[in-house]
Amino acid sequence: MKKILWLVMALTACGRPRTETPSEVTEARDENAAIVQVARDARTIGPEKSPEQKLIDEAIEKIQANPNDAIIGYWVGMFGKNKINIALAELGEEHALGYTVCAGNFRPITGKVTKRTDTTIELFMNEPGTDPYDGHFELVIDLAGHTVRGTWSPFKPTVGKKTFVLTKTQYAYRTDTGTYPEASTRLLTEADVENLLEEELAMMRNEIYARHGYSFKEIEERRHFDAQDWYIPMGLDIREKFTDIEVQNIDLIYRYEEYYQASYDDYGR
Repeated sequence: MKKILWLVMALTACGRPRTETPSEVTEARDENAAIVQVARDARTIGPEKSPEQKLIDEAIEKIQANPNDAIIGYWVGMFGKNKINIALAELGEEHALGYTVCAGNFRPITGKVTKRTDTTIELFMNEPGTDPYDGHFELVIDLAGHTVRGTWSPFKPTVGKKTFVLTKTQYAYRTDTGTYPEASTRLLTEADVENLLEEELAMMRNEIYARHGYSFKEIEERRHFDAQDWYIPMGLDIREKFTDIEVQNIDLIYRYEEYYQASYDDYGR
């Protein structure tokens, strides 16, 4: 039987009038902790899925159809100061097709096989050239070592040339990662979040996004998650991947972040 939970927190501070708190939202859930209602569903907030993300989704389907292929898949590592995922989705005798996700940006890449031996495959792949920072990749895949050694050079002299080493990596949605794994494993309560600082609330929420491979644009979030060995930048829009528990928790965290910003002096007393 579903129960309507009226969560009310009476806060007064320094003799000021009581301020409405984030807990004053009617929520309903059953005893199995399944979502019934939230104020905002993170899966529906924001614009429609972009054409770029649709291309990523199509490529991911191709990669998932070849789970044991030595070349098709995700090649992940540092690209300058940012983590990059070079996803190879198709490889023929001469052609290659894929995309990159790095620093909140997606770029399709197409090219050809320039050399093939028993132990290595060399690829030359181009970004579209529609962005001032587009360029071309030269990749040498070590089939035995499951690594890629590569260089990237811009078409225009906007930035410098980069060299990198990537490793073949399997993406897995994991709920044992981060500082706040409980945000993806169970419904959070008011007690879990009411004494967290604003930056701690943001970290808890962003870890949910990171577990699904969201590629962060903001430099602080990007630097933090790029340094985590479990994190792979998979896409730009991962909203539809949220679980019901995560949707409920994101909604709760957002309310406390907003309350923190509106009532900084009183928060947590």
